[in-house]
Amino acid sequence: MKTLLSIIFILFAVTAFASPFLISDPNPGATSYQLTGWTPSTIAAQSDGSLRMDVASASVGTTPLTVKACNVWGCSVAVPFDLVRPPALTAPAGLKLAE
Repeated sequence: MKTLLSIIFILFAVTAFASPFLISDPNPGATSYQLTGWTPSTIAAQSDGSLRMDVASASVGTTPLTVKACNVWGCSVAVPFDLVRPPALTAPAGLKLAE
C-alpha cells in the first residue's frame, strides 16, 4: 500500500511555471494600450477595458515603461511605470548541521 501511495505522489509531482502579467484596473471605453519601452508597442484591451500584458520576456533589472489607454477618440496622458524583474534564485551554499 505504501508503494502504491509513493507512486501516486511521484506521478502527481509537477512543476508549474506561471507567466507574470502586468494588469490594470478595468477602464470602460479603452480599446487598446500604447506602450513606450516595450515590444509590441500596442496591446488590445480586455473586454472590460483593462490591460493584461505578459511580461515573462522582460530582462533582469528595471525596465521603464509609459502606458496610455486609447480608444477611437485618442489616447490618455502617459503614465510612467518601472517594471522590475529580480534575478533568478541561486542554490544555497554552506549548509551544515548545527549541534
